[in-house]
Amino acid sequence: MATTLEDPSLDSRRLPPLEPEPWEPIHPRYRNVLRLRLALIGLAVTLGPWFPVFFSTPVTPFSWGPSIAGALVVLFLVMVWVPRKVRRTQYLLRERDVHLRTGCWWFRTVSVAINRIQHVEITQGPLERFNGLSELVVYTAGGFKSDVKVPGLETNLAQRLKAHLTRRATEEASSAPINDTPEGDRHVDTERE
Repeated sequence: MATTLEDPSLDSRRLPPLEPEPWEPIHPRYRNVLRLRLALIGLAVTLGPWFPVFFSTPVTPFSWGPSIAGALVVLFLVMVWVPRKVRRTQYLLRERDVHLRTGCWWFRTVSVAINRIQHVEITQGPLERFNGLSELVVYTAGGFKSDVKVPGLETNLAQRLKAHLTRRATEEASSAPINDTPEGDRHVDTERE
């Protein structure tokens, strides 16, 4: 018996309306982490052109010009980019999926179904540890660019989220059918010894 597969098109006007979701912000202390990182980079950019001075090379206008430009860029990033980035980085945990919204000027939303999660880890660098924060990393079966990295979480919350996501992914994996091939497509091994 032959069956035809149907894949009807959807009319976008008939989609249900979006309900407001309770997006969770990351911790405001994450601003400190970003500012410290930028300060370290800014220090290298600002002092880099002065490095020849330490070796008795004469100072020229080309020596201090990049330093001032670098310092202004870092100052702009610290004062404008960091607060906007932290304010706009949010996550949403639902029963069957997890979402991350990021961006300052360009916005990005990544959504991952719980049943696609391979494993979950918590990372914490020295700046995060100093501020009591961690990053939750959710690895998925999709591979590159489909992972979700939620920065700026309090370490206790990150550990609870990890435990929840790991438990839910295990539940989803154990409830998935073992063999999802149709009855007629099963391979029967008829080889004799």
